[in-house]
Amino acid sequence: MTRVTDRIRTPSRVSRPGGRRGRANQQQLLWWSGLLIVPVIWQLYSMVADSTLIVGPIEVAEAAVEMAVDGELLQAAGQSGLVFLTGIAAGTAVGLAIGILVGRFRTMDVMLDPYISALFATPLVAVVPILIVALGFGFGAKVVIVAMFAFFPVAINTAAGVRGIPREFDELARSFCSSELQAWRDILVPGALPYIVTGLRLAVGRSLIAVVVAEFSTAVTGLGFLILRYSRRFDMAESLVPVVLLMLTGFVFYTLLKRVEARLAPWILRTSE
Repeated sequence: MTRVTDRIRTPSRVSRPGGRRGRANQQQLLWWSGLLIVPVIWQLYSMVADSTLIVGPIEVAEAAVEMAVDGELLQAAGQSGLVFLTGIAAGTAVGLAIGILVGRFRTMDVMLDPYISALFATPLVAVVPILIVALGFGFGAKVVIVAMFAFFPVAINTAAGVRGIPREFDELARSFCSSELQAWRDILVPGALPYIVTGLRLAVGRSLIAVVVAEFSTAVTGLGFLILRYSRRFDMAESLVPVVLLMLTGFVFYTLLKRVEARLAPWILRTSE
């Protein structure tokens, strides 16, 4: 009997890893296929187009190499990167604190919700020139603009996540005489973690937009300055290099946040499967 059962169980054990590997290979093939569709179509269109202003990814890559060798691209990327990291860190920190307060305490929700809703509905791009006039053209003004763009998605999603935590958890923490800080650390932040990561993903895209908008308004340094300068000269390949670099930056941050979410909240992936 034991030999018969071993014969029956052996094929199932061997076939499962193969099925998983097959699905993984299929997903990788689909990922690379989807990744190459747009560049291939873009390159083919640039080859058949009758305009010298339409360039393909090969010309953009050649321009990127030249700008990197000259040091111009690296310098501008460093300036924009510093503004981006400082602004999103400040906006995320303030957004997390405000989001937890609004989601945790009803009085804070009643007091701050009108301001958050009104400012979130306001086109922030229209406020940028006013901030530039008030704060100047320096590094601080750009950081404030980026932090303002990053604040709202983090705060709103964090508040929604905190509100969605069952009250039983709060009552359980009180029964064990947990302090408010311990409740934040052990219940509120872990429970709202999926919403927080979603807010961070949205904040990354909005912060990259804010960096470019701020540099368009100042037109002094950064990747936004390169886009303006080369587009005014009709050097389309050079003007697209910062755009592609910003797109790749957003993709890298988005992928890293997905991995952080999978590490800190693995139950999300399990339920999605």
